[in-house]
Amino acid sequence: MFNRLTNYWYNRETEPEPTPEERAAEVRQRRLQQFQQGSAPDTPVEDAESLETETSPDEETSCTYKETTAADEAASTETDTEIAASTTRTDSVMIEKENPDVRGETPTSSLENQSKPRVVGSAVVTTIDPASLEEDNPWGEWEETVPSVQSTATKVDEGRTISLTISRVFCVAVNTEEQPSCQPRLLTMLLDTASSTDTLSIDILDEVLFERLSMSAADLRECQIEIGGSVNCPIEPLIVPYLAGCIRRCDFELKDNKSQQHVVVDTLKKCRSAAVRMIGIVLLSNDSWSPQDPAQQIVESLISGSESSLYDSDTSFIFTSQILSEIMKQDSVSAEDLTTMLRPVVACLTRKTTMCSLISTPLTVSILNALNLLVANKNVAKIVPDLPGWLPANPDNGAAYHNTFLGRFLGCSTIRRDMMMSDLNRYVSPYFNRSTVINQDISQHSSSQYQQMLDTIQTLTSKFFYHLIKSEAKDRTLQWIVSCLDANRNKAKLVASFITSSGASDGFMLNLAGVLLKLSIPFLGPMNNKLCTIDVRFCGPQSRSLFPQTTEDKILDKIDGTEISKEDLISLGIPDSFNFISTCFYLTHRALQLAYVSPFDKYRRLMKSLMETQRLVQDMGSHPFNIDGQIRERFETQFVEQLEVKTHLLHPDMIGHVLLFYSSSANWLSHISTDCDSVTVSDMKSSLIPSCTPSRTLAMVPNYFVSAFCQFLINIRYFAESSLENFVSENLDHVITFLVLFCSPTWVPNPHTRAELVEALTVFIPNERSQSSVSTTNRETALCMNSMAREKLGSALIRLFVDIEHTAQFEHKFQYRFHIFELLQYIWPKHSFKVSELSLEVRGHEEDTTVLFTRFVKLLLNDANFLLDEALHNLEEIKKLQLEQEDLETWNALDQNVRQNKLKTLADLKRMCTSHNILSYETVNCLRYMTGRFDGMSEEAHKNVTYAFVTPLLVDTLVTMLNYYLKELVGDSQTKYKVRNLDEVKFYPGKLLQSIVHIYINLKEESSFVSAIPRDGRSYHPALFKDTAAKIRKLYVPEDVIADLLKVSNLAERAVTSQEDEELLTDRAPSNYLDPILGTLMTEPVLLPSSNVVVDRSVIAKHLLSDPIDPFNRQPLQMADVVPQTELKDEINTWKEIQLNKIQEERD
Repeated sequence: MFNRLTNYWYNRETEPEPTPEERAAEVRQRRLQQFQQGSAPDTPVEDAESLETETSPDEETSCTYKETTAADEAASTETDTEIAASTTRTDSVMIEKENPDVRGETPTSSLENQSKPRVVGSAVVTTIDPASLEEDNPWGEWEETVPSVQSTATKVDEGRTISLTISRVFCVAVNTEEQPSCQPRLLTMLLDTASSTDTLSIDILDEVLFERLSMSAADLRECQIEIGGSVNCPIEPLIVPYLAGCIRRCDFELKDNKSQQHVVVDTLKKCRSAAVRMIGIVLLSNDSWSPQDPAQQIVESLISGSESSLYDSDTSFIFTSQILSEIMKQDSVSAEDLTTMLRPVVACLTRKTTMCSLISTPLTVSILNALNLLVANKNVAKIVPDLPGWLPANPDNGAAYHNTFLGRFLGCSTIRRDMMMSDLNRYVSPYFNRSTVINQDISQHSSSQYQQMLDTIQTLTSKFFYHLIKSEAKDRTLQWIVSCLDANRNKAKLVASFITSSGASDGFMLNLAGVLLKLSIPFLGPMNNKLCTIDVRFCGPQSRSLFPQTTEDKILDKIDGTEISKEDLISLGIPDSFNFISTCFYLTHRALQLAYVSPFDKYRRLMKSLMETQRLVQDMGSHPFNIDGQIRERFETQFVEQLEVKTHLLHPDMIGHVLLFYSSSANWLSHISTDCDSVTVSDMKSSLIPSCTPSRTLAMVPNYFVSAFCQFLINIRYFAESSLENFVSENLDHVITFLVLFCSPTWVPNPHTRAELVEALTVFIPNERSQSSVSTTNRETALCMNSMAREKLGSALIRLFVDIEHTAQFEHKFQYRFHIFELLQYIWPKHSFKVSELSLEVRGHEEDTTVLFTRFVKLLLNDANFLLDEALHNLEEIKKLQLEQEDLETWNALDQNVRQNKLKTLADLKRMCTSHNILSYETVNCLRYMTGRFDGMSEEAHKNVTYAFVTPLLVDTLVTMLNYYLKELVGDSQTKYKVRNLDEVKFYPGKLLQSIVHIYINLKEESSFVSAIPRDGRSYHPALFKDTAAKIRKLYVPEDVIADLLKVSNLAERAVTSQEDEELLTDRAPSNYLDPILGTLMTEPVLLPSSNVVVDRSVIAKHLLSDPIDPFNRQPLQMADVVPQTELKDEINTWKEIQLNKIQEERD
């Protein structure tokens, strides 16, 4: 049918009229004159005669009316009477429907007052008072009554009824004598059709519609007929609104006129089908209807019904979408025709995307709804990538993707695209005003509204992507995403947050990540076995995936010290293609990595600036809204900017989706790493059984799978902690298992990545420095119940503490260890975590510098010594500068540049001092709780731990450090560190002093520790502990603690005598008995094989702990290489015994 009508249309335009030119002109001229004079056109005798001879009786219903005989007149009169009676009954029903007071039988007098019958042709029509009619009708202000035709009507009467129905539906006429009975309205006289017939029929319906649609606005004005009086509503000149109006009129009559006979219902249905079919034909030849653009008219009705003269905005999309759905479902429409038909509609919609924004959400949603309606058909979806604006002119420019029609949807965000932190000018937000700054409830409400809009746009955009991916446009759509991500690869770097033109906006990337997350929903869930279809080779060497081959770091690069070669990975196979789940999984990971780095960095800096402004206001003793001028303007601007970023960045629904995605990914990574060289997981619900070594497939997984996940958890802990606490406990368990498993250096050799994993684990424990009121109960429970954490977390933390000593940058080393301290302090007292058992290895290996726990304690002591020394030094320098400032006369006499430099130095000192004070306290506190005995800890376990701290290798270092800082905090030197505002630099001497005191008390049972106290000649003196007891008594320390400290003092005094004896022995000893490094009397001499020097075992062991070389010739050396000198040892012991007896005799 479509092809036949289309051919008819094109032939109609290109071929001459088949009727002789002279005859057509003569008939048309005569008809036009009669029409303009208001008289009925004369009967086309020639046409009637030809029809009489050519038309069969069965086709009489579609012919023009002929002159009747007297017998026909009599029959017609009888029929008219029946029609009038039927019409009166119909009108009565309509009046009763409109007027609720009319019930049952209606008196004749009442009907006569309300309706007056009139004769049109041979039919009786009753005119109803407009006030009694329904308002909801598709013709505008007035409504017509439909004449009812009895089933016994003649074929001529059926033909007349069909003609009147067509005229009524399409608002057309072929004569002025017989017109449909209706309220005041305009009809269009079809002169070409009228030249050949006086009635309208279904057979010529397509030709009637073509003539009506081909008429210009001037033709419509020239050929209009007023029916029932003057009207104000003009004839619809636009093609699509006109045809849609015809469809609406058919629907209205079919719905509301229940008493119509079959011929009317059948005619209405055929009229409706013809109108729908004609819309398709018009779109199929869209360019041929110039200057009108039917595709544009379709789009306007889809996205802005209020602009149409046909129907309101509430129903425009629904109605127009129904019409398009009917067209697309018609069997007579070929795929090629459908593509040709809807291409201009889709193209017009994509051009409309230039108006999309979050502010114009209704329009954006309408465009997306319209596009989704169309691309749901796969034949339509495949043409989308061929439209202008699919790819930017420069695909390597990340920012250029904003100008693609897909990018315009993704660009809808509350985050300013050009936001710069240095911009201090007053900023007028399109989303939030001053009322949102003043009233928190208003700001929360506004933020929630915009979040709903963002979610709606993301959902519809993801649906659009889904339809494209389900069609032949799949590869090009996925390539668009890959190209966009690759062009914005610098978004993963913090520096990109300072360069707004370097890529797409933060809001764009968040929306793209959100769209991919919604596409991932079907396979999300840690136990979802759809994850088993993910192929780990997606980013492997020579992969044929859409991802560009990059040199980005992978999680694993070696197993047991052996590099994993490219050939090893290729041997696992190279698939020809990857399924959609694998592609979507990797794309989502990449999008999340790029989406969150920059906005979280901006939000953190905005919050910092806002807090600084608040502190400034507090220092001024006022409220921000009570301060006029620049400060108030600055506060409002900063508040609005952070609210804009927060609204999109911390959208709770999206955060929940990200957590679900990462928990699913965590379980997948845990399984794929423990399945021996399997490229897919066999069962996501199976128990995890870690092997000794990970699968080499981890060498194909990008490192950002881990690092981006960790950074997200860390940021959520600070800015949206409630989302984390409310996350499903079972999913948290999978996350913890993954974090602990990958903390192992066997799984992740890179210590920086493992440090990120440890920091991510801190989100599961309370943060004493946080002011958040959010509970951590759910997260703590998940951590304590996790079997992997109980077995492996302690050793992983100790190992990382040691590994970062030589691999991390100096400033990063202390930051990483700070988070290790947080976790150690939490898990150390808990029986379920096997941490204290690590100290067992020290027994019997006291001098073995490779023992993990020994190395840990050594580094811990070194850190404490360094950090305390730096902190106290900085405090002393700050004190000096503050004293200079107090001397106003001298200070003001300095050159301005000198003063500025000193102030800058002071600020730098405060910053460094703050960091050192925090880290030094955490380090000392770690020594305190690790040497302490907590509830439920056995005596044996406690002794094993304390012994590890007082081995000959470590005890002197520990005692020297404790004595020195105890003296500095309670002696005469303490005044050097009393700076103004101790809280500003986080220096709390009383708190630090108590921790040091507890270390002494915890180790008082270790004789080697007590005897080492007086050996420290630099800091120890007999009054040290008594002065300390007096100091801490002022801090309201419990008396039992003070008593224990005095016990340590007594034990140290007793050890003084032994120390004096040792000094006398050293003075009297022969040179070959003394250690050449420290000059002390050797207790266990050993020979260094490479240099052939004899030294004391304890001394060389301490040296090798930090530097594994021979100190005399710089050759590599291990404790296993030294040779014990047994004879010399026996000789020294014999000599010592003799000398001690002599010393005792001298003392007596």
